[in-house]
Amino acid sequence: MTIETMSQAGARVRGGRIGVLKVPDWSVVVARQTGALPAGGEQGSPGAIVHALRVVACDAEARADGVRVGMRVRDAQGASPMLALAPADPVGEALAFERVVRAVLAVVPTAQPIGDGALAFRMRGASRFYGSESRAIEAVRGALAPLGLTAAFGVADDRFSAELAAGTGGETIVPPGRSREFLSSLPVGVLGDDELPSMLHRLGVHTLGGFSQLPDASVRDRFGEAGLVALARARGLDDRRVDDSGLGEERVLRLAFEPGIEGVHELALAVREPVERFVRQLAEQRLVCSEIRIVMRGEEGRVSERLWRQPGFLRAGDIVDRMRWQLGESDLGSALVEVQALPERLDADVEHMPGLWGGGDIDDRTKHALERLQGMLGREAVLTARPGGGRLLAERGVLTPWGDAPAPQAAGPWPGALPPPRPAVVFRPPLPVRLLDAAGESVDATALDERQGSPAAFSPPASARRRVVAWAGPWPIRRRELGDVVHRVQILDGEGEAWVLLHADGSWLAEGRYA
Repeated sequence: MTIETMSQAGARVRGGRIGVLKVPDWSVVVARQTGALPAGGEQGSPGAIVHALRVVACDAEARADGVRVGMRVRDAQGASPMLALAPADPVGEALAFERVVRAVLAVVPTAQPIGDGALAFRMRGASRFYGSESRAIEAVRGALAPLGLTAAFGVADDRFSAELAAGTGGETIVPPGRSREFLSSLPVGVLGDDELPSMLHRLGVHTLGGFSQLPDASVRDRFGEAGLVALARARGLDDRRVDDSGLGEERVLRLAFEPGIEGVHELALAVREPVERFVRQLAEQRLVCSEIRIVMRGEEGRVSERLWRQPGFLRAGDIVDRMRWQLGESDLGSALVEVQALPERLDADVEHMPGLWGGGDIDDRTKHALERLQGMLGREAVLTARPGGGRLLAERGVLTPWGDAPAPQAAGPWPGALPPPRPAVVFRPPLPVRLLDAAGESVDATALDERQGSPAAFSPPASARRRVVAWAGPWPIRRRELGDVVHRVQILDGEGEAWVLLHADGSWLAEGRYA
C-alpha cells in the first residue's frame, strides 16, 4: 500500500526519513529454520512459540484457527488441535537476525535492530542512491531474497510512524509531513503501554488523533513525562533516530577459527593477543568495559551465550578467563569455530580511576584476591549471595559465581512462601528424611491435612530417630511451572530443634533447620 504524495506547506523532515523492515512472525520463522517447528505451508501444521505456558508468537495459519498471543497453551491447542509448539529462544532469534542485519547493511549505510524481527534504517541516503524510496525498498527486499525471507516495509518522517506503517503489511510509504494524518485514525492501544490506553479510553479518547489534540500541560499533569513522550509520538514527532553507534567493528570482537578449537588452553593462546588489542582500542577512546556478552558457536551450529560482569571493569586477562570458563562449561558438541565478544556496558575510564584518598565499591586488594582464587579453583569456587524470589527456601537466596551477571528475578508476591523468621540453615538440595506416625508408618501429607493422623517420630539426616514434640501444617505450595503441589510442614523434635519439611512425590525432605 502506498499513500499518494501530497505537498504540504511548512512540512519538515526532522533528521531524515526512516524506513522500518519487519519480518512477520519472526520467532516462528526461526523455529522452522532450526527444526524446532515442522515446516509450514499447505501440508505443514500451524506453529506457535510458547513461554511460561502461554503463546508469545504464532503464524498466520494458527491465527486463522483462532490462536492469539497471550493465550494459555491448552486453550490454543483447543482452538487448533494440529498446533505445533516450540519453546521461546530469544538468543537464537537474535543470532539468526544478524544475517538479516548484514544483508541489509550490504545495500544501505546504517541499520539498527529494534526487536521482534524488525530493524530501522536511514532512508535519506538510500533513496538518493537508488533514486526513490520505493527503489531503495526494492533493493533491501532483493538483499533478503537469498535468505528466503519476505518482509513488510514502512517509511515515514519518524520511527514510530514507520513501525506502524510496516505493521500494516506490504509496503506503506507515508509522505513527508503526513505522519500525524497517518496516525490520527489508529487506536490508542498502539502506544503499547496498557495503563495509558486504558486511562484514555475511560476519558473518552479512543484514537491517536484525539489524543494528539490534548494540551501538553494537561497530559503532563495527568500522565507525567511518559505521557508527553506518548503524545509526541501520537503527533508524529517521535525523536528516536536510527542509532548505529553499536555497529562499529572496533567495539565488537569477532574471531573465527579454522580448524576449530577443542580445548580451553588452546583457546586462551588463540584469543589473548586479539583481546588485548580490543581492550587497547577501547582505551584509546577513553572507554572501559564493565559488562560483556560472549557468544560461542560450534562447528555443528550449537551456540553458547553468556553475560559476564564484575565489580570495576574487565581487563584483557579477565575477558580471556571468562572465554576459557565458558568454553569449559558449554556443551557445543563440536569444535569451536567462532567467538564474539560484545560489550553490553561501556563506561568512561574516569569513572573507574582510583580516588586520591582511595574509596570505591570494593577494595582492589580484595577484588584481586577473589579473582586469583577464582582463576586457581574455578569459576564456581567463588560465589556471591543476594536475596532472590520464590516459594522454596533455596530460591530466597541466590548464589552467583563472582563476576557473573545475576539472573533477573521475577517480582512477587509469592503465595506459599515461608514468612520470616526463616531458618538459618537451608539445605541445597533438600535432604531426605522420614516422618513417622505412632505405628511407625510414613505420614502422608493429605492425612495430616484432613487431621486423620499426626507425626510421632522424625528421623533427621544422618542421625537417630527423635520424638516429635509439636508440628504445624501442612501448607500447600502450588508450583504452576511444574504442574504439581508440594506440602510444607514445620516440626519441633525432642532435641529442641525446629525443622521445615517438604512432602513431594510421596517422600519427605528437610528444606531447612532453625538454628
